[in-house]
Amino acid sequence: MNKVVDLIEYFGIELYRPITRLLLSNWEEISARINGYTEAEWSVADEIQKTTPTLDRFSIAMLIEVLEGEDTFNQGENVGRRLSEEELRSIRKEQDD
Repeated sequence: MNKVVDLIEYFGIELYRPITRLLLSNWEEISARINGYTEAEWSVADEIQKTTPTLDRFSIAMLIEVLEGEDTFNQGENVGRRLSEEELRSIRKEQDD
């Protein structure tokens, strides 16, 4: 959740909904992809980090997966789904901390 908050702080609140929706509903698959990154894939994240030092390389990798990665299995099932009140409360709590 801290990674999501870092991304929201970096990009601003206008990307809050799409980033959190994609990450929360696809966390396991996106994390597994990132954990399996090759040296070449990490080098892309490392290059981006040079110009965005406030984000760590895992956060950058998450952003790459959300913006450019292949659709996950859950994305098709959750098209148009609104965040639940529980999901919203959790995100707001992290932002307040």
